[in-house]
Amino acid sequence: MSSKDAAPKILKLPEVLDLNAANRLHEQVLAHKGEDIDIDATEVDRVGAQCVQVLLAAALSWRADDQILKVKQASDAFIKTLQLLGISDEALLPKEILK
Repeated sequence: MSSKDAAPKILKLPEVLDLNAANRLHEQVLAHKGEDIDIDATEVDRVGAQCVQVLLAAALSWRADDQILKVKQASDAFIKTLQLLGISDEALLPKEILK
C-alpha cells in the first residue's frame, strides 16, 4: 500500500515547544519520513522559534518529496505565535484552522 492510500500519521505536539523540545521534535518528524503527517497542535501553549524552524524545514522537505505534512488542528497560542513570527506557510497555518 502506498502512502497515498494510507491514512496520514498523526503527530501530537506537546504543550511546550521550546529550545529543549526542538531536538525531540526533529527526531519525531524524521521518524515519519516518507509518510504523510497531520500535526495536532491543540495542546500547545508555548512555541519557540527553534521548533517553528523544525516544522518549516519539515514542511519544505515533505513538499519536495511530494508528501503531505500539515497542521490539522491548532491552539490559539500556536496560531498566534506563528502569526507573530510572520509565518504564512499554508502547511503550518492552513486557512481552515485560522479563526
